[in-house]
Amino acid sequence: MKARVRAEDVHSKQLSWLCIKPMLVSVRGKDMAAKTEIYRQLHEGQQALFLFYSYHNHTKSLAEFYWFSAYNIIEIKSWNGIKKGMHFFHLDEMVTVLDQIEILITDKNRVDDEWREVLPTDLEKDPILLQRTEALYAAYQTVAEAAITHMNKMILQNQEMYLEVE
Repeated sequence: MKARVRAEDVHSKQLSWLCIKPMLVSVRGKDMAAKTEIYRQLHEGQQALFLFYSYHNHTKSLAEFYWFSAYNIIEIKSWNGIKKGMHFFHLDEMVTVLDQIEILITDKNRVDDEWREVLPTDLEKDPILLQRTEALYAAYQTVAEAAITHMNKMILQNQEMYLEVE
């Protein structure tokens, strides 16, 4: 399963997104079984893009970043898959930031072996959590931009695996 990309988009800064967009859009709003079915049809590099963008596209604000990080760690348990995908692309700095996000979420929301409900308003109620989250969000934004650039280069070097040029 490959994405169709217009010739003029092959060198786009959004190449990695364009290579996985059709797959993610096809499962938007569907249940986890449908998402898992599409995911399993992808090769390892596409799976890495699928999980990265399913998370990254939901980190447009600080509250969204905090809540979606927790959601991926606690609810859908995709965090290790996201980190594995970043390892696939040799993005160790991104893995380090993801590990730090996981520690933040776990420290705040895990009591004994139970998870408490995570709310976007947690940031408003806890100034220390807000400060730690702001620092990690800034770090994430920096490494995510570099990661996307790196993934784009890797895709360009292996186009036959990811895309069909229209």
